[in-house]
Amino acid sequence: MLGHSIIIWNLFETMSPKVERILAVVATVCAVGILFIASDANGASGQFDLGGKLDDGDLSFTTSVDHSWEGRRFKNDVEFDYRYQDKNKQTTTNKGLIAFKQRYEFDSKQYVFGLVRYDYNEFRTIDSRRQVNMGWGYKILRTEKIQISNEIAIGLLNEEEFLIRNSLSFTYKIAPKVKFSNKFLYESANTPLIRNETSFDYLLGDRVKIGLKNIYTEDPFSDNILSFNIGYVW
Repeated sequence: MLGHSIIIWNLFETMSPKVERILAVVATVCAVGILFIASDANGASGQFDLGGKLDDGDLSFTTSVDHSWEGRRFKNDVEFDYRYQDKNKQTTTNKGLIAFKQRYEFDSKQYVFGLVRYDYNEFRTIDSRRQVNMGWGYKILRTEKIQISNEIAIGLLNEEEFLIRNSLSFTYKIAPKVKFSNKFLYESANTPLIRNETSFDYLLGDRVKIGLKNIYTEDPFSDNILSFNIGYVW
């Protein structure tokens, strides 16, 4: 037993900081995902994704959690996302975000919302972006197969800079277990941000899914990560 413990300890000692960071993120996201899955909040729904690829020594890794639930007056959304990529043993991407949004729907098509968001990018001049926004959302189209909505908001970035953001989301249910989605975000500021997330998912059963996801960002440099994902929906 002691010998096994020493071996495990030696493995942790020889881990690179990169592997330690990824394992820490995976453990955190899994824990948060389990808490959300176990939640019995009214109207709770969400998904957890984990993916990446290893190609000739180059590693890319992505993970995300999305969770929504209904309160007495407001609908609530939590979003978490982390991406890592290296090429030729050099880190090229290390970024993540966490956001909380509350929505108040005053008819079947329109709603107002408040959004608090923090995102980090190791290779940005100002690596942290903190923002508080108020905005308006419009459900452009809602059918059994297609959902399209747009949000526009204004707010403060890092407590001192005026920010305008626009988000457009599109979901198409190709078949009962096959879904295509695209989310586009643009933030206008002294350092603009563009983020486009495209995913193609297939449900293996009622909960488990597999899929492909591509995330493109300009923040301020262009960056693109394509990954194979496994996930869980609730």
